Amino acid sequence: MRLSDGLRPAGASTPPAEISPPGIRGVVGRSRSALGQWTRLTPRHHLHAVRRYRWAVLVLTLLGGLGGGLASLVQTPVYKADVQLFFSPNFPTRDIRQLDTGGNYILQRVRSYAEIANSPEIAATVIGRLGLPYSPEELMAQVSVTGKASTAVLTVEVGDEDPERARDIANAIADEFPDFIGRLEKPTGIDSPPVKVSVVRPAITPPSPDSPRPLTNLGLGLAGGLLVGTATALTAYARERAVRDESHAAEVAELPVVGVVEAEPAAAGLTAHDEGSDRAEVFRQLRTDLRLQAVGDRLTSITIIGAAAGDGRAATAGNLAIAFARAGETVVLVDGNLRNPEVHELFVTANDVGLVNVLRGEASVNDVAVHWHPDLPLFVLPTGRVEPGPAEMLFQPDRLAAVLESCRLDEVLVIVSAPPLLSDAEAKVLVTATDATVVVARVGSTHVEQLATTVGVLRRMRANLLGLIAVRSR
Repeated sequence: MRLSDGLRPAGASTPPAEISPPGIRGVVGRSRSALGQWTRLTPRHHLHAVRRYRWAVLVLTLLGGLGGGLASLVQTPVYKADVQLFFSPNFPTRDIRQLDTGGNYILQRVRSYAEIANSPEIAATVIGRLGLPYSPEELMAQVSVTGKASTAVLTVEVGDEDPERARDIANAIADEFPDFIGRLEKPTGIDSPPVKVSVVRPAITPPSPDSPRPLTNLGLGLAGGLLVGTATALTAYARERAVRDESHAAEVAELPVVGVVEAEPAAAGLTAHDEGSDRAEVFRQLRTDLRLQAVGDRLTSITIIGAAAGDGRAATAGNLAIAFARAGETVVLVDGNLRNPEVHELFVTANDVGLVNVLRGEASVNDVAVHWHPDLPLFVLPTGRVEPGPAEMLFQPDRLAAVLESCRLDEVLVIVSAPPLLSDAEAKVLVTATDATVVVARVGSTHVEQLATTVGVLRRMRANLLGLIAVRSR
């Protein structure tokens, strides 16, 4: 492998910080954004949200059940007794037609009886008869009268704290109601009213209170707590600033997803020794997809870049380099993250010399690149020891470009693990010096705003964006 030194201009300005709108406008904007995110949640997102905030959902559900139980304890027991009344024609006749006419008359009148059965007059009479400690209005609030459609039956129901008093009130209303109806319905000059009221089922002492119902209240409390907990989980999930999944990341970045990989810690994340694994197959597919994305374009160098630290760029670049090397291509994996080098730890190599020495003109790539595995044409170029000072001073605009150009002449594929674009100015130099760029976003970690800003900066730089790789945590 033969490499030479050279120059190519590249900008390295730091992107301006994003400014959030102040005051009410900012709150409204964030609320609209959260609502928009919520409406785009799928059933799979709902399950993920509940699973992520499962403890909050559980606590709110238990609190709802506790509230229902406490409500049952503080409520005064109310007993309900009911009496059933039947209305029939009150005139002697054997004519079927007259009976039919009388029956229709009763059905029409029963609707009115249901409205007037709970009247102040009856209430006052019952209070005086039983010596009740209520006003007519208070007693009327305890009484309800209902009737089924197309029937001549009314049910009078009474609720009271004392079961025997509830029974007595219901029966007293049943006793007083016929006289009340008789006075209302009695025609002038006729001794008896045309309507007869009969008690078909007298009230009995209720054996248990109608309310509270502890099991019902507990169930309703648990259901309400679960509903509130689920809504809280969905709201919190929708308002998360991190990308939710690969589809969300692709939507934010407006880039095609060329691969979805599982995150692994340190050296365990390399696929060199498990060629037959599913994870190795993912990177083989990713290698093929990147080649297809770049059909018709020169592809001798690729920058793997992200928005922030911890997004899995180094492991993704390393495994991608292994996948290309397995295909027979000579690959140089370059650690371009001078401020926080990772590649040498991932591949367990020394970091005494590396890219820094090449950029200073102290050595060539042939001198410092490490042939990592005897069975793979893969060379690792770590950063080397970086002296204190501005890291971007080492990236003199054209030196890196010349190194990459010499690799192209030697038919060597260079894969660069770049630092985060929004925090390291030298990341722009790496992007402009390579043929193509792939963006990495970590699900549940990479912020939406950072990802969108990163891709926006890359587009303004006219970077050749091949797509997005989503990194998922296990």
